Amino acid sequence: MTELAYMDDCYAKELDATVTAAEGNNLELDRTIFCPQAGGVECDKGTMGCGETAYNVVFVKKDKGRVLHQLEMPGLKLGDRVHLSLDWDRRYLLMRYHTSAHLISGIFAKDLGAKITGNSLTTEKGRIDFDLESFDRALIEQCFDKARELIKKDLPIDIYSLPRSDVESKPEMVKLAMGLPPNIKVLRIVDIKGFDAQPDGGCHVKSLGEVGEIKFLSADNKGKSNRRVYYRLR
Repeated sequence: MTELAYMDDCYAKELDATVTAAEGNNLELDRTIFCPQAGGVECDKGTMGCGETAYNVVFVKKDKGRVLHQLEMPGLKLGDRVHLSLDWDRRYLLMRYHTSAHLISGIFAKDLGAKITGNSLTTEKGRIDFDLESFDRALIEQCFDKARELIKKDLPIDIYSLPRSDVESKPEMVKLAMGLPPNIKVLRIVDIKGFDAQPDGGCHVKSLGEVGEIKFLSADNKGKSNRRVYYRLR
């Protein structure tokens, strides 16, 4: 089982690790700072160094509980000691987008009673789908206006764990229409202090001020009770 070091420190940029499984150019490590693609958020990229050679990490995914690092070329083997280095600019931008998605989804849930049905967070833009009966562009834009005001307050963000029963007793914490993932007894919580707390397993910034400026791009009607919003960070 790979130790997910990014869960404890989202700002760690480098880490030493050992290859525990090698299948061509797909590697499993004993520990990693590379966050895999999950929950609609793009994966981290960077390099994996061994001796004088640096291998580009081009994709990271979860596969039946394993975290697999896909390299641009093969060459590493079981037992190799490697030095991991993140493409930090990419990671930090994805962190900002991920936290912004929590902020926006919190506002939609509180103000419009809407839950998330899908999302895609890339280094180019954010997309969130909501289960929302009314398609009112003015109300949607008001939610983005509120997000900008909360960013100005620079609320701190805390990450901690709660038993599943505690989260289930507070249904307002769950923003996904599908509900909580099954079979997880202890849930990691991302808490925008004084505003919103949600279960989440990804990387986030330490305060809302780091999110930066949110630019609302568009809103689409994708069918019955399905509304899609696009935005960009600057």
